[in-house]
Amino acid sequence: MMANRLVGLRNQVGRCFSTSATLLQGALGQQSPLPTPSGSSPESLATPPVHVFGLEGRYATALYSAASKQNKLDQIDADFQKLGHVLTQNKNIIDLFRNPGVSREQRLTILNELGLSDMTKSAIEILFDNRREKKLSKFVTVMNRLMAANRGELLCRVITAKPLDDKSRKELDSVLQQFSKKGEKLNVETTVDPTIMGGMIVEVGDRYIDMSISSKIKAYTDILTTNV
Repeated sequence: MMANRLVGLRNQVGRCFSTSATLLQGALGQQSPLPTPSGSSPESLATPPVHVFGLEGRYATALYSAASKQNKLDQIDADFQKLGHVLTQNKNIIDLFRNPGVSREQRLTILNELGLSDMTKSAIEILFDNRREKKLSKFVTVMNRLMAANRGELLCRVITAKPLDDKSRKELDSVLQQFSKKGEKLNVETTVDPTIMGGMIVEVGDRYIDMSISSKIKAYTDILTTNV
């Protein structure tokens, strides 16, 4: 069964590479998620190693640019690796940040307890002030993708229903390597989640591939429910 999943992933690789990415365009101006120097223009922003999109992409690009110009990329990298780990291990924190009953001051207290740098805290505070708390998890994911690319790595997250044996892991790495650019190193994080029932979920770069049995059952259930 795992071999079939890897074949499916290989097919997904081909389809993903056929999709061309568009460049991040447009001035940040007054809508910039982070303060920019007076008179600054989009051209003055430091170019991120990969293009990211959406609202969280704008926040991430602005933070990356600010950190790059202040030589604080290593510090920001450490902050978001820590944040990613904390949010993965303790989903209650995400719920607290999203809870409308939690005040701004309470959110900031939680944030201060995480031991992050001032620049990272400022970026997240702006996220909160703009009532984008629900974007925090995605923002952290996008920033970690940017920082991995800055280290010359391709960040991959793989979820399986049970641990992979050595043979399956080597085959998986071989397939994931096809997503990487020349000289880019794979950084694969594997997680076991029995609730997906089988198959795998793969997040590689900005691509999300769900080949889990649970997602297929849901799709079939939705079809049956719709037809009733």
